[in-house]
Amino acid sequence: MERVRVIRLLNVREGREADFVESYQGVRDRALRFPGHLGEQLCRSIDNPAQWLLTSEWESLESVKRWRSDPDHEVLVEPMNACLHDDRWTAVFQVRETADK
Repeated sequence: MERVRVIRLLNVREGREADFVESYQGVRDRALRFPGHLGEQLCRSIDNPAQWLLTSEWESLESVKRWRSDPDHEVLVEPMNACLHDDRWTAVFQVRETADK
């Protein structure tokens, strides 16, 4: 199995933080039930509170592609994306090694 991690660096519009978190939770809850999804984290920058880091881990690149092309996906992420500035960054990485304590 070739696990992958999706990394998104996001800038949330001022005053939209609560809306962003609420809409993210809806997306997350659906993703947690989606085949191939292994988990996720949402982190907020200490140095720049408008900046958020969202990571998700998947069984394979194919799992990510199925999630992104799922008919419900665009509708689910629309409220979350409405809270964001356009300067967002997304990348998919192959997980090569992991170490857990």
